[in-house]
Amino acid sequence: MSSPAPSELERLLRGVEIPPCPAILTRLQKEIASPNASLSTVGTLISSDVALAGSVLKVANSAAFGLSRKVTTIQQALPVLGMRTLGNLVAGVALRNALGSHQRLDRFWDSTLRIAHLCGRLTKEFRGVPADTAYNFGLFHDCGIGVLMGRIPDYRDTLQLANITYDRPFTAVEEERHATHHAAIGYLLCRSWGLPDEISTATLLHHDMSVFEPGADATAAKTRTLIALATLSACFVGSFLRMNEDSIWQRGRTPVMAHLGIDDSDFFDLREMAFETLEHMDSPV
Repeated sequence: MSSPAPSELERLLRGVEIPPCPAILTRLQKEIASPNASLSTVGTLISSDVALAGSVLKVANSAAFGLSRKVTTIQQALPVLGMRTLGNLVAGVALRNALGSHQRLDRFWDSTLRIAHLCGRLTKEFRGVPADTAYNFGLFHDCGIGVLMGRIPDYRDTLQLANITYDRPFTAVEEERHATHHAAIGYLLCRSWGLPDEISTATLLHHDMSVFEPGADATAAKTRTLIALATLSACFVGSFLRMNEDSIWQRGRTPVMAHLGIDDSDFFDLREMAFETLEHMDSPV
């Protein structure tokens, strides 16, 4: 599970511009990482951008985090969720702002935000990763798709082809057509934005089902769990929105279910819970 060599990253990045990390996120990450981190300073940083604060509070009050009472200010949210959770939520809001919400991305954001919500919700059933980490991975794992959709005119055709290709990985179809793939672009964005290593690594590997093989790195259990939760969540969202199972779930079903320790009966129970969760979500877009 090693990172790609610099030369390989340079090849995959050719002609693709990674959105710069927003200044407020950089300042926030620096404050949170400080040994003298202050709740007051973190709250002031987030609250200084009214639109950002509003978006963060909307996510904090969502079903993904299951708060017992609604928080109406960042100052209220901080002691309930903690600095790192709020920092992750800011990163997610900043991602959407950076990639944009124009019409070409409506379906992407609709699916992505629902997947993120389910990833957070599923941590109640599967231990190993915190809800905020699972939520943020659900949000960022396909961020490379958002980047490539804004830069490659026929990339939507590539997505359609990859979704119905069962004999090779999704990323292989992308690389054949464009000499790059969204998992690598997403990895580079996560690294550039200072996201935790487990999120950037899982973003790079989320279409590589070999991570679940018996000989895979035994220290990367969190990476595998993040990938499993996102793959399962994406399956449920696809079924809920479009009543289909794409190539990603067809390839990942067996290793993901084995990693999570679930059988077909468990799967259908989880799908029922997921559909109920999705039905009660506000429209994310």
